[in-house]
Amino acid sequence: KRVCEWHLEHGLLNTENVVDVFQLALLCDFPRLSVISHRMIMKHFKELSATESWTAMKKSHPFLEKEVRDSVILQENMRKEKIRKRKDQRMYSQLYEAMEALVHICRDGCKTIGPHDKDFKPNHAQCNYEACKGLESLIRHFAGCKLKVPGGCVHCKRMWQLLELHSRLCADSDRCRVPLCRNLKEKMEKQSKKDETRWKLLVKNVLGSKKIGGSPYFLPVTSG
Repeated sequence: KRVCEWHLEHGLLNTENVVDVFQLALLCDFPRLSVISHRMIMKHFKELSATESWTAMKKSHPFLEKEVRDSVILQENMRKEKIRKRKDQRMYSQLYEAMEALVHICRDGCKTIGPHDKDFKPNHAQCNYEACKGLESLIRHFAGCKLKVPGGCVHCKRMWQLLELHSRLCADSDRCRVPLCRNLKEKMEKQSKKDETRWKLLVKNVLGSKKIGGSPYFLPVTSG
């Protein structure tokens, strides 16, 4: 048994015999070989599920065939979930960077845009916030748009959402220079429970994307 297992593991096992070997490994108590065979089946499932060996396994061992098929589905769902979580994490991180850039623009100014009392110079220091470029365009549009009411313009709606997110992250609205920060904080009390729950989850995820060295202008990360 050990000799057979060794030779199969080190060269003889292939896509032509793996379905049969998998069944034999289970029947003859080859735990290691059954795991190796199962991995190969998972990797080449689409190809193997169309073979005569697979059809034979389905007829002779229907429960085993179903278990393998279910494990493939589970693995695919886990792969998709991992990709989704990675995309979500990247989005939360980008939102955090946008919030930092918004505070930077409204407090210090950036290139050609900033607080009214800021004196801009041609040799303005290089900005370290990648989100500033898109935010500057969005702020300029928001300032001049005649449909800036929420829902009236898709660009303004996005700006309103960013401003509200900031107000929920802001640690000190009394000193904050971001427009409407304090007003939007007061507005929170009038929101529905459903909207409030949705915003709290977003805030938690955005803050959680910056676990080390978070901005002093935002609330600390909480575990609750």
